[in-house]
Amino acid sequence: MNINLVCPIIVLDNESNSNIRKNDIKTFKILVSKNDKSLVNLKLTEPKDIKTSLKSKIKEIIGSNNFHLEQVYTLGEEKYYIDNAVDIIYLAVTNIEHIKKLSTDYLLVDLKLENNSIKFSENTYSFKTIEKIKNNNIEYVHKINTDDIVIEKKLLEIIIAYKYLRARIDYSDIIFKFMGDTFTLEDVRIVYELIKEKTTDKSNFRKKIIKYCEEVSIESSKKGYRPSKIYRFKVLNGDVWLW
Repeated sequence: MNINLVCPIIVLDNESNSNIRKNDIKTFKILVSKNDKSLVNLKLTEPKDIKTSLKSKIKEIIGSNNFHLEQVYTLGEEKYYIDNAVDIIYLAVTNIEHIKKLSTDYLLVDLKLENNSIKFSENTYSFKTIEKIKNNNIEYVHKINTDDIVIEKKLLEIIIAYKYLRARIDYSDIIFKFMGDTFTLEDVRIVYELIKEKTTDKSNFRKKIIKYCEEVSIESSKKGYRPSKIYRFKVLNGDVWLW
């Protein structure tokens, strides 16, 4: 049995809104191969440092090491042993401004998860998540509406990574890994609500995240009735992130 590292790389895109009174439009993209729209993957042919090897491959693809990478899950169901390989799923997140020189073998396509549907590139698929109790533990099974096992596996790995992201933003600083070098507090809130599929109280959210934000001496005058303060991410060593 071979081991394959599979990494959905989710990228935050930012499109200027023609209405200067509105915030920029934020959407997610995902990095796939031009050939068959497969996710970034790396086959392990010899013992090595897994995370370092995957980081090196991602850096080659985007021309930058400015991304965040975490291990998510091992896909162990027998039906997904395609090509006699077990997939270890990782998640990488970054901002589009950190993609410096995209490899000609890859491209960014649309990604959107909401209301039990997943938009991947030009197509949208429905799915439902089922709770199952096994050995006194709750397991979540994602049923995807497709008869193609290759597409099902790819979408499943994206959904697993995305659901992991959705949980992580409430008790880690991973949301800031989507930001560019500078950002507004409203940028962070919009991305949070996009991932969580729910609105949040602006004041409480600001209190939550402000300690991770260091003000920059410039102001944004593009949006709103008054300039927005600009921040950059501030790492807090030893801090415990709890919502």
